[in-house]
Amino acid sequence: MTGRSVEATMPFLEHLEELRRTLIYIFAAVFVGAMVCWVLSDRALTWLIANTSGQAIFMKPQGAFMARLKVSLILGLLLMLPFVFYKVWAFVGPGLLDTERKVILPGVIFSVLLFYAGVTFSYFALTPLMVKVLLGFGTANLTSNIEIGFLLDLVFSIGLACGLVFQLPLVTAFLTAINVVTPLFLRHYWRHAVVLIFVTAALLTPADPLSQILLAVPLLFLYVLSYIVSVVIYRGKKKPSEEGETDAAGD
Repeated sequence: MTGRSVEATMPFLEHLEELRRTLIYIFAAVFVGAMVCWVLSDRALTWLIANTSGQAIFMKPQGAFMARLKVSLILGLLLMLPFVFYKVWAFVGPGLLDTERKVILPGVIFSVLLFYAGVTFSYFALTPLMVKVLLGFGTANLTSNIEIGFLLDLVFSIGLACGLVFQLPLVTAFLTAINVVTPLFLRHYWRHAVVLIFVTAALLTPADPLSQILLAVPLLFLYVLSYIVSVVIYRGKKKPSEEGETDAAGD
């Protein structure tokens, strides 16, 4: 049956109860993921420090514990991210139309994969280079003594930013679906997009060409991917309208 399911008509208080259960499942899943990742948190922390600043300190007695706890929570969230999106989808899905569910579920999966790609790019390529470049501004009389909390905040914030920036193809797909963006628009303004990408890379990275190029290259790839996605969606929307016009002309 097309349309909204019976679950979409449940009373408001039942929706609140379902939301409460969903949040409990999500927090419990992240907690379990953090417990699993706690075993690897010391190795992850050692790898993170070795590939960024080279060394770090903690200023409070609980500093090392809090650092490992923060790493465990982030890794647990990344580990359980598909489950988190699944629970969100299970809560939202019944209230959507059949056609909306067919579009949103692949979009959610695509979003998770793009987020993972952005975080991976950040941790293995961009962040280590950025930290090394920033530390390179020191002098003989100005040396680094990095507190682990500040280092983790920088690493995780850059990872989150990259995960969000990598959502560009998905945003483009949505804008194409609602007729805000077309492939012709993306093709016509590609030079402007290239300039904007390099400006964005310059603002998000230290003042060195290598890190700017390192960030700009995947952004350019994402723009090309966004164009391809836009073309596919645009043609998919145009085909049914052309078939309708043909049927009308035949009548």
